[in-house]
Amino acid sequence: TLLYTIKFEEMSTFSDVSQEKSIQSRSAIPTTSHLYTPPHKPSTGCLCFLFLFSSLLAVGIAVFTVLYFPVVFQMIVNTQVVLKNGTLSFEQWLAPTPAIYKIVTVYNVTNTAEVETGGTPEIVPIGPYYFREYRERVQVEDVENGAGLQFRERKWYEFDYNMTNCVSNVDSASNSDSTSNPDSESNRVLDPEVDVFTTPNIPYIGVAYNLTLAGASFIEILGVTEVAIGLGEATLFMQKTVKEVVFGFEDKLLKDLGIFMPGLPTTVQLVYNMSERDTSTPSQISTGRANLSDLGQYTEWQGYTSLPFWGSDEANTINGTEGLFFAPDLDKNATLTTFVDDLFRANPMEFVNEEEVMSLNTYKYQIPLYVQDNATNNPINEGFYSYGPNGLMNLTAAVQAPVFASKPSFLDAEDWLADEVKGLPPADKDLMDTNIWVEPHTGVLVKAVKQLQVNMMVFKQTSFPGLKELRDTPRYIPMAKIIETGGMDDSLLTTFKNKVFRPRDLFTAALWLVFGVLCLVAVGSANAVLSRKYKERRRRRGGMVEEAEDEVEENLYDVLEEEDEEKKPLLKERSLSPQSPSSPIPPSSPQPSSSPKQSSSPKQSSSPPLTSAPGFQPPSLASRESADHVYLSI
Repeated sequence: TLLYTIKFEEMSTFSDVSQEKSIQSRSAIPTTSHLYTPPHKPSTGCLCFLFLFSSLLAVGIAVFTVLYFPVVFQMIVNTQVVLKNGTLSFEQWLAPTPAIYKIVTVYNVTNTAEVETGGTPEIVPIGPYYFREYRERVQVEDVENGAGLQFRERKWYEFDYNMTNCVSNVDSASNSDSTSNPDSESNRVLDPEVDVFTTPNIPYIGVAYNLTLAGASFIEILGVTEVAIGLGEATLFMQKTVKEVVFGFEDKLLKDLGIFMPGLPTTVQLVYNMSERDTSTPSQISTGRANLSDLGQYTEWQGYTSLPFWGSDEANTINGTEGLFFAPDLDKNATLTTFVDDLFRANPMEFVNEEEVMSLNTYKYQIPLYVQDNATNNPINEGFYSYGPNGLMNLTAAVQAPVFASKPSFLDAEDWLADEVKGLPPADKDLMDTNIWVEPHTGVLVKAVKQLQVNMMVFKQTSFPGLKELRDTPRYIPMAKIIETGGMDDSLLTTFKNKVFRPRDLFTAALWLVFGVLCLVAVGSANAVLSRKYKERRRRRGGMVEEAEDEVEENLYDVLEEEDEEKKPLLKERSLSPQSPSSPIPPSSPQPSSSPKQSSSPKQSSSPPLTSAPGFQPPSLASRESADHVYLSI
């Protein structure tokens, strides 16, 4: 009891001192309530509204960016690709800035005497020769209320000496076939105006073919052959410069026969070359304003609304673009159509795969194999008079000579065609096929490689000197390989990206940035609401604990009060005993000692009674109540 009393008295004193120091320390802090006003905290309802609003807006932006923004972007692109003043497509269509090259390799026949008697021709490639192509549209006029453009075209070629001799030297040095030809030595300078090669005699073979096909009389054939013999052109082969064969020469035989055959062309050429002052007859294309799917489609070519060369309306239909651009938003399953003026016909192109070209995602297209099938395998080609072997396109009706086009080295054609020519490079589909790469969103051409081989068909014609000893079945002798390359250069690519893709990328980045900010706002507001809910829950739980503590305190106080009531008579009896603390024993007084007998007696206590302790003061009821209260508070 003594220790209990001392403990609670010390605790009471310590609590009073601590409370007094705490009050003094708080009173020493200067009040600044007149200088600072606590900020107003938003209500929980405001935070919930902010969370819902930011969450819904963030979800809306995400859905718009993923699902609907590509559609909006495509709609914007569609308005920019139509052919009208101010668009990049129109500027490039008027005068293309990237370099376009015609790359020509001619085939020199080295065993003419053997071939004239039915032998297998041996050829040696010479080249390639690089010719820079220049295009320009002039006299451009709107027709059909802006739905079409009528124009005239200038197209001419200039020989690129540096490109030709730089590339040719490398190619000829690595080409095993060129070692047998002194004209293709690596140290030789190529010049199309000087280099002469042996090739089939196009004018003479053409006249003979047309007369035979037309069923000319013996007198007509005799008259033609006499003229040819007199001019020295009644031969299977001729020798001309590269420039003459590629870009044209005026033939004496055709000129003389023109007197008796009006309308007969006198110029022979593989590629039509204009001067800078010449213009073609009017052509017309669709601008895409009336119907975007018709963008760039020819509706009239060189004055023709329908071609006059072929044997069916479908074959004579003029359609397709020139290949610089197509309708935007390409579909992989759709077929693109290009009008190839070198072939006088439209060619379909089908999707192959996706490839990255010049850091742009592009769709790659190729000419399908059925385009070169004969009429037996592809009845549509009956209109193009494709009655020969698979892999050849008959141009006889258009050029008035038995000229057939194919892929280089008879790629994708019947095998025997290549077997009957010695010296032809092996066919390689990766290197020799025609391919175009188109950006799918805009339909703009990124890169193009168009390749074809020009072949002359020869066979036995007994009425014509030089052709009498040929074999009866036709033989196809390669004359030249022509490759056309074009597409974007670095400058045009940069302009294209800045005008088309840069705004899209910036706007997309801005949308995702706003999405991120809204997500942060939503998370912050949700955290604030949950934090408030948590604090409120703790506050409620703390109130319940305080109530429980108060109830426990009251119960404990009642218990202690009952104990005090029970102890009051005992304390009063002790205070009235003779050895009362009111007459304490002096400290100097010796304590009575007990004898050994007394100490060993079990009936007597060995320790003095509690009331005999010097300086003992029994705690009063008030001090007990104070101590109990302090203990419970602590």
